Amino acid sequence: MLGPLEVRIDGVPVNLGGSRQQSVLAALLANAGRPLPRRRLGSMVWNDPPPSAGPNLRTYLRRLRSVLTDPLSLESRVIADRRQVTLRTEPGELDLEVFDGLCRDAAGAREEGDAKQAIGLYDRALRLWRGSPLEGVDTDNPLYATAVELTERRYAVESRRWGMLVEIGDFGAAIGELRAAVLANPFRERLAELLMLALYKDHRRWEALQIYVETRDLMIGELGLEPGPELQRTHRRILEDDLSQ
Repeated sequence: MLGPLEVRIDGVPVNLGGSRQQSVLAALLANAGRPLPRRRLGSMVWNDPPPSAGPNLRTYLRRLRSVLTDPLSLESRVIADRRQVTLRTEPGELDLEVFDGLCRDAAGAREEGDAKQAIGLYDRALRLWRGSPLEGVDTDNPLYATAVELTERRYAVESRRWGMLVEIGDFGAAIGELRAAVLANPFRERLAELLMLALYKDHRRWEALQIYVETRDLMIGELGLEPGPELQRTHRRILEDDLSQ
């Protein structure tokens, strides 16, 4: 799910059919292991289900049952009855599940005070991403909200990792990555704040202040808004040369 929708059996990519059939699979993957009522499944595939939604859904499910059948046991991963559908997955098969597990382990390492191990685990989690989540899903598709939510989860993990790089003093990695992130996401103030902190702690105070000026000019020019209180507070503390608290 962490990129274009993809299924592999013994390392070989599987043909998942057309976009609507892939939307059915994406909805099942987003609820893997949990029974999904057919009506709910339909609402996740169509904004306004047409009269043909029921028969079409049965067709898509029949095809997916065939595609996702274990060649040895001949059991399908798609378990369906008249009321609900469940997609069965095994531990470690779904990239999103692996991502979440690594992030939990990283959070645990951080709580135990091992920032370097936490950063390593976050690195492994982020390497699972192959592009935009559920890439190709149209913005008017109900599943687009799932893609947006996954994107925000990735951003939160990246931000935590960059924050820890700054904490442990790995300014070379933090500054380079954060500059690229700020360019790609100029209105995410947390990224600008982390970059300012990294530059300041790397004895590059003027550059840190310049980041604030550039961010503020952009926000006022494009949005008519001043930076938020956290970014203003960081700017003020750098001006006062006081980041002791």
